[in-house]
Amino acid sequence: MSAAVHATLAVRAPVKPSALTSRFAVAADARVSRRAPISFSRHGRRGALRAVAAIEDNQVVTIHYVLKFASGEVADDTRKRNAPVRLPIGQGALFPTLEAGIKEMAEGEKRVFNLACKDAYGERDEGKIQKFPASAEELESVKAQVQPGRVVQLPNGGTAVCVGFEDDGLILDLNHPMAGKDLEFEIELVEVEEGPKLFGVPVVPFDVNKLVMK
Repeated sequence: MSAAVHATLAVRAPVKPSALTSRFAVAADARVSRRAPISFSRHGRRGALRAVAAIEDNQVVTIHYVLKFASGEVADDTRKRNAPVRLPIGQGALFPTLEAGIKEMAEGEKRVFNLACKDAYGERDEGKIQKFPASAEELESVKAQVQPGRVVQLPNGGTAVCVGFEDDGLILDLNHPMAGKDLEFEIELVEVEEGPKLFGVPVVPFDVNKLVMK
């Protein structure tokens, strides 16, 4: 590990599910386009059919969600955090399977989506557990700040979990913390809006480094 690498290795608090989510400041001031294709959704206790406008790419949705692991443990709940999430559709901000389901929903509707790990954060890859060489002096300094199980920030801006130390380096797990986990999303579609346009062309800006649920 070079001195530059060591200088940029910073201790981070253990990853919490809420840290894996972020909110997009997406400007949008119009409602769902009336020209959108029409589909039908069951609504209410008796499951009555009602026509809804299908959500299209470049529109913006506001959702609440409850994220659970297969065990039933709740990983995140935006209602408890009072933090609804706004997302552009068709811009890669959602898992494809989840986005396809949301596009069929109507405002005010709730649905549950079960995603296998391959459709979410992917399978765990043991090849991503890697050794980072470091001198004895560097290791002493890192050990004073990092304990196994802690999340560290890498020089490239990514994160990894410290697995342990060896005489000539430290072992880091570069897998996403939720890799290998099947997930359940309970989605409530709060609102659908038109995305902003620039010279008539839909533009939905967002930070690709802060994707929601991705």
